[in-house]
Amino acid sequence: MSILEISGVSKKYGNLHALQDITFSVEPGEWLSIMGSSGSGKSTMLNMIGLMDKPTSGEVRIDGIVTSQLNSKKLTEIRKDKIGLVFQQFHLIPHLTALENVMVAQYYHSMPDEKEASAALARVGLESRARHLPRQLSGGEQQRVCIARALINYPALILADEPTGNLDESNEKIVLELFQELHREGHTIIMVTHAPEVGELAERQIRLEHGIIKEIRTPDGRREAVIQ
Repeated sequence: MSILEISGVSKKYGNLHALQDITFSVEPGEWLSIMGSSGSGKSTMLNMIGLMDKPTSGEVRIDGIVTSQLNSKKLTEIRKDKIGLVFQQFHLIPHLTALENVMVAQYYHSMPDEKEASAALARVGLESRARHLPRQLSGGEQQRVCIARALINYPALILADEPTGNLDESNEKIVLELFQELHREGHTIIMVTHAPEVGELAERQIRLEHGIIKEIRTPDGRREAVIQ
């Protein structure tokens, strides 16, 4: 069964068609990048997948659950249980340590566990920075805290929004190597990016243009048929 199924999804804001009849699926353990320039529909697509917005028409299915008719409370529960979010802007709580920021995600899911949160930080190479506040961490370290926070509740899907957009070249390399390692371990990743060199690391790439799928490509250069 697919982790994610997007079927005929469209999103309309007034007269603006942000997405038009989008259909694709993501299999367990796959790394998919969603690419495109500003205004292509990437952010809208991310909001649909992350259950932060509802499509005007069509269906979003997460791990077999049809989400279109669910209320906001149930959508929040699915997002909490099924999706790990990594943001471009980090969204760490400034007065909490790295460890406490990871534990916050546990609190909203089940129960904080300091030992488990420490292991998650060690997983991303930050065991020695656990007691540091966000302002005491580099951009790359903050992003790795975000990844640890996203992983802590064992989500079915990791959804990353421009995860290297605020990083310098050195930290970008570290973060991308971490995503590559997570993929090798079998994690399912959907990464939204405007950067070709980042998107092309994925197994499969969807390129959006003006709210439609322009092409679907695999790393070996093959192009899949696009149904519109």
